Amino acid sequence: MATENEKILIEKSKQGDVDAFEQLIISYQKKIVNLAYRMLGNMADAEDAAQDIFVRVFRSISGFNEQAAFSTWIYRIATNVCLDILRKKKRQNEQNTISIHRGEENDEYELPIEDNQPSPYEQAQKSAAMKALEKALNQLGDEQKMVIILRDINGLSYEEIAEITNCTLGTVKSRINRSRLTLRKLLENDKELFL
Repeated sequence: MATENEKILIEKSKQGDVDAFEQLIISYQKKIVNLAYRMLGNMADAEDAAQDIFVRVFRSISGFNEQAAFSTWIYRIATNVCLDILRKKKRQNEQNTISIHRGEENDEYELPIEDNQPSPYEQAQKSAAMKALEKALNQLGDEQKMVIILRDINGLSYEEIAEITNCTLGTVKSRINRSRLTLRKLLENDKELFL
């Protein structure tokens, strides 16, 4: 649920108060960039996407009806923006070829314009990060590992996790927080891989 301060900032943002909007999104900025990075696999694209996401949030906040939590609403916008970017990239990759006609027989050759695959360095960094994360996850207890995977990897809501684990909502939130702290400590030596 939104805090009282967040509710006030939402109301002011709905009225066009840019300062209130900036205060409102500060707590979401890193999370949105991280989500975009995980979806797009490239920090430059993630930062561009985050800018687009926050512009869209600002433009449409007056229509936010508060039936859903603000965080759910902003994450929905973020995932939709990222999915749009991925679709656009896929279309561009399909269209980025040049047809070359040679000779009198009009033999046609298609040459790709650009390869958008990650560089070997990016692939190695991603692989190292995944190995470090997997190693750290395996050092967690079973309950800790389960709630991290359900929440942070599979993206399930706290309520869904409470149903799955047959625990109260408070217990689920507490376990997730403790598990994240433990995981953060385990990844301390590898934190540069996750920037």
